Amino acid sequence: MGWNAPQSVSAPNRVDTPCAISKDSLSACAIFGLIPKRTNDRSIKIDHPSDQLMHRINASRAVLISGASGSGKSCLLRGLINQYRQTTRPVHFVDELALTTQSSVAIIDLLAGDLQDRMSTLSRAGLAEPKLWALPLSCVSVGQRSRVALALAMHAANPGDIVIADELCTPLDRASAYAIARTINRWATSKDITFIAATAHEDMESMLNPDLVVDLNAGAIRDAHPSCDQPIRIEPGSIEDYEALGHLHYLGPRPATQACILKATRTVPILGDILAGVLVVSMPTLNGSWRDRAWPDVFSTKDKRYNTQQINTHLRCISRVIVEPRSRGLGIASALVRAYLDSPMTIASEAVAAMGSACPFFERAGMTPYILEPSIADLRLIDAIEHERISLTDLIAQPIEKNTLIARELRTWAKTRKLIGSGPTTIQTLRELAPLAACRLISRPRAYAHTHKGEDDGEHKDQ
Repeated sequence: MGWNAPQSVSAPNRVDTPCAISKDSLSACAIFGLIPKRTNDRSIKIDHPSDQLMHRINASRAVLISGASGSGKSCLLRGLINQYRQTTRPVHFVDELALTTQSSVAIIDLLAGDLQDRMSTLSRAGLAEPKLWALPLSCVSVGQRSRVALALAMHAANPGDIVIADELCTPLDRASAYAIARTINRWATSKDITFIAATAHEDMESMLNPDLVVDLNAGAIRDAHPSCDQPIRIEPGSIEDYEALGHLHYLGPRPATQACILKATRTVPILGDILAGVLVVSMPTLNGSWRDRAWPDVFSTKDKRYNTQQINTHLRCISRVIVEPRSRGLGIASALVRAYLDSPMTIASEAVAAMGSACPFFERAGMTPYILEPSIADLRLIDAIEHERISLTDLIAQPIEKNTLIARELRTWAKTRKLIGSGPTTIQTLRELAPLAACRLISRPRAYAHTHKGEDDGEHKDQ
C-alpha cells in the first residue's frame, strides 16, 4: 500500500455539556482526543430499574447498591425514586442539601413530634450526644451533618415507607459507620421500612449486612456475603479505663467509690482493640425512696443501724455506664450491665438514671424500672412554679428575684437536698441553683433494681 493510500480516520469522541465552552476546556479535553460540544440538554441521567430488581428490592428490608465512584449508583437511585413515586409508597431521601436553609436551627428542633421519639431517632442515627442537640448545623462537623440528614429521613418514615441514602456513612470514620449501619438494619427490620443505601466503600456490605446487594462493579444482583462482626469482649477494668471515658458522662465528677469496674473492648479493622465502654459499681447511698418498692422491708426497717448494715452487705449500685461515641448503638451498655448482673458483688443491685426513659438499657439488661415519685420538696417547688405561671425551662432562662415565692421555695428545696446549709442564702446562690433544680425536675429519673438468683450471695468472680 502506498504512502498516500486512503486510510480510516477515528474522529475525536464528543462530550456533550450544557456549560459554556472555553478555550481552556477545549484544550484540556483535546489532549485526550475529546471535543466538548454545547448542548441544551440539561437532563440528569437516570437508570430505570428492571421489574425483577424492583421485585427483589420490595421483598427486602435493607438493600445496598455498591460500586466505584462513577459506576452509576446515583443514576440507579434516581430511577428507583421515580419508580416509587408512581406507587403509593412514600419515599424519604437522605438529603444534606435540604439542610442548608435551616443552618441556624438547633438540631433537636429540626425534628417534629414527641421529644422522646426525637431523642431516640437522633441516637439511632449516631447522634446520641446531648451536647450536640442544642447546636445549629453551622456548628457541627460534616460527618455530624450527614447523620442529621439521616435522622430526618428516619424520623419521617412510617411502616411500609422507603428510605433512600446516597453515600451512606461516607464522611464517617469506619468505627462509627459500623455502629450506625448495624443500628439502621435493626431499625428497618423492626419498623418494616425498606432502606436502600448506595456506597463506594467496600466494607459497607459487611457493616450493613443487607438482604440484597446490587453490585455495579460486577454487574450482578446477589445476596450479601457473610457479615464480618467486630467482636466485643467484656472483662475486668480499672480506674484508668473509667478515666479514659469519664468525661463523656453527663455527671461530671467521678463516683465517690469504685467497688468494681468492667470494660468493653471492641476489635475494629486497622485500629485493632479500642475501649468501647465502661461500667462502675459503687457503694450505695443510705437513702433510697424506691428501695422499699423493690425490696419491701429489707433495707427500710425501723432500725436504722440494721438498715445500714444490710445496705453495705447486700446492695451495690451501678453508678456509671459510659459508651464511647463510635460504639453507641451496638448494645454495649446493656451488655455491660448484663455481664455484671450475671455475677454481681451482692445479691441486690440498683441504679438510678436521669436519662432512663430515653435510653432504657438497664431494662434491656433485665433490671426492673421504678419511676421515682417527686419528693415533698420537689412538689412544693413545682407548685410554686405553677402558681407563678412559668415553666420549668423558665427557671433556667429567667433570673430569680429577691423575696419572691420562687426564691423562698428554691431555698427550701436546696436545703432539703442538702445543697446549701442552714444559714442565709444570697440571691446569686439561688440563681446558680435554679438551673440545677430545673434539670432535676425535668429529667424525672428512674431507679432500677435487680435481685440475683444465683446459688450464692453473688460474690463477684472478678474481685
